[in-house]
Amino acid sequence: MKVALCVRPDRPDAVRAARDAAARMRKAGHEVVDVNLDTPSAGAGAKGAMIACILGGDGTMLRAARAMSPLGIPLLGVNLGRLGFLTTITIDDLDSAIADVAAGRHSVEERTLLDARLVRAGRETPFLALNDVVVARGAAVRSIHVAVRVDDDPLVVYWADGVIVATATGSTAYGFSVGGPLILPSSRAIMLVPIAPHLSFGNAVVFDPDQRIELDVRDGARISIDGQEEHDLGAGDRIAVRRSETVAKFARTSHARPFLSLLREKILKEPGT
Repeated sequence: MKVALCVRPDRPDAVRAARDAAARMRKAGHEVVDVNLDTPSAGAGAKGAMIACILGGDGTMLRAARAMSPLGIPLLGVNLGRLGFLTTITIDDLDSAIADVAAGRHSVEERTLLDARLVRAGRETPFLALNDVVVARGAAVRSIHVAVRVDDDPLVVYWADGVIVATATGSTAYGFSVGGPLILPSSRAIMLVPIAPHLSFGNAVVFDPDQRIELDVRDGARISIDGQEEHDLGAGDRIAVRRSETVAKFARTSHARPFLSLLREKILKEPGT
C-alpha cells in the first residue's frame, strides 16, 4: 500500500514522528512517500497513495486538506497538537490504524470544502477552504462595510469587524467563537456569521448546500482562508463563495473518537456519559 506521510518541516516533533513511522511502514512492506506541506506542489508526490497520514495538529490538517483533497486521497489525522478536532488518532495508534486501512477496516467521511473566488477587475483568483473564508478589517482598527448577496439577491449590508463564511467542519472554529452555531461535520450546510456587527443584524444564518454567497467589499479589508492564507482587499473587490465540487475525505478507523465525544470534552467541557 502506498502511504503519504505529510508534515510541516517547522514542526520538529512531526518530522521525527514521520521518520520513525516511515521506517516501521517500510519494514511492514508499505511504499512510503514524504510530503512537505509547506511547498506549493505538496500533493504532487502523493499521487496514487491509498492514504495520507497527516502528523501534527488541526492547523496541519487544514493545510493538508487543501493540498490533498483535489487528488481524492483520504486523510488520516495523527494528533501531535492540542485541540484535535480534525486529527482523529494518536501517534500510538498509527501502526494499527494503517494495518486497518490496508485490510479495508475503515470508513471514509466526506467533508464539505468551500470554493472561494476573489473577483477583481474582471479577473478571478480561486481558493479552497476546509474551515472558513473570512473577510475582515485590515490594519486599521475600524469597522468595515460588507454587502452580502445570496443567489444574486441582496441580503444585508454589514457594518462589522468582518464576516465569516464557514463549513460545518469550520463551525467549531472562528465562527463558534463569535456566536455561530455548531453544525455536525457531516452536514453540507454553509454558515454566515458577522464579527462584532455594529447596528447590523447580528445572528448567524445557515444556508442550503447549493446556495451561492457573494461578499462585496466596500472598504479596505483582508481575506483569510482557513486562517492560514491572507490577501489584501480593496473597495470594489468581490468574494464569491459556494460549496466546492471537491470534498475532503477523512479516513476513520476504530481508533477515531466520535465527534460528539470530542465536542463534550473540547468545547462543552462536559464529562463523558
